[in-house]
Amino acid sequence: MKAKELFVALINASEKAANIARKCRSNQHLFSLLIEEKTGDEKNDRFFHDFKTLADVLIQETIRYDVGKLFPSIKDSIKGEESHGFENVLGEKVIIEIDDNRECTFKMLRKVLDSNDEAAKELTNEIFKVIDTEVELSISDDEEIDFDIGIWIDPIDGTAEYINGVDELTEFSNIQKSGLQCATILIGVYNKSTELPIIGVVCSPFAAKDDDDYVSKIFYGISLNDIKYSNVQPRVNSRKIAITSSSELYKCKSFEVAMSAGAGYKALKVIEGDADIYYLSKGSTFRWDTCACQAILRALGGDIVEFKNSIIEKQPIPLKYPHNNEDKCNRNGLIAYQDVNDFYKLLEDLSDAI
Repeated sequence: MKAKELFVALINASEKAANIARKCRSNQHLFSLLIEEKTGDEKNDRFFHDFKTLADVLIQETIRYDVGKLFPSIKDSIKGEESHGFENVLGEKVIIEIDDNRECTFKMLRKVLDSNDEAAKELTNEIFKVIDTEVELSISDDEEIDFDIGIWIDPIDGTAEYINGVDELTEFSNIQKSGLQCATILIGVYNKSTELPIIGVVCSPFAAKDDDDYVSKIFYGISLNDIKYSNVQPRVNSRKIAITSSSELYKCKSFEVAMSAGAGYKALKVIEGDADIYYLSKGSTFRWDTCACQAILRALGGDIVEFKNSIIEKQPIPLKYPHNNEDKCNRNGLIAYQDVNDFYKLLEDLSDAI
């Protein structure tokens, strides 16, 4: 498998995903019909309400379809956060599946949307639209991925922010506490043998506005063999900033602390250089939350490591992605950084955390 071809496919898939996310949200009446609350094993116990939207499921299955069509050998290794079942307003359970039959996809969406032909047609058009994002990758056309890989997708990380869309700023430049910018699309590729991420694509569908329409910003990176490449030019920040969730109990004295929503967004702030470190002591993130961002950070010389074991061992212990392990939770928490010196500085602050 050519690394460059896979990379381009993932970037294109992320932009198509962003188009679907924006399309689903542009009509508020339609959007209100497309939300259901997760229950049982799907629910994240950390949140009182944990919703999924048709956009989540549709994005996940579209990425799986597009990438799996180009690379059939890895289709069964493309996993996502969401189950592909969705319940419409009439209480009917619909399985979201996409294949080459455009008419079948339209009928499936029509059923989800309670016979709304116009909306079903619009979403079908987005699913089958050809996306060709213009990117320049400093990777040889001949670079091969000659080992088994898996892919983790988080179709919309920060679903609550995507649903609510209420912007709230922090006192720190370029860091939001909540809002649409905190919603991200995450696609991460990992090596099944080493269990480490190698390619990451993070798309921010609501990064900016062009006239009245939102436009994406896409971040990507690869850490493969001797290749360390990313399109990110991190900003230089004069303040030492740690970013975490509002539920975090442990405080650090060497950093100013920003509170924000969305695991992907918080890791992205470290990638962009707006925060020096992201830490979370609780096991409330999952592999789909971290794989993409970890790959980009590894391309930049950083990493995402386990919170608990790294503190115990007093050294970075990277998050890993065992392919056949049923437990998808990052149970030991996490610490994300670009500069390992910031990791050790945080380590001193949190030496009594375990």
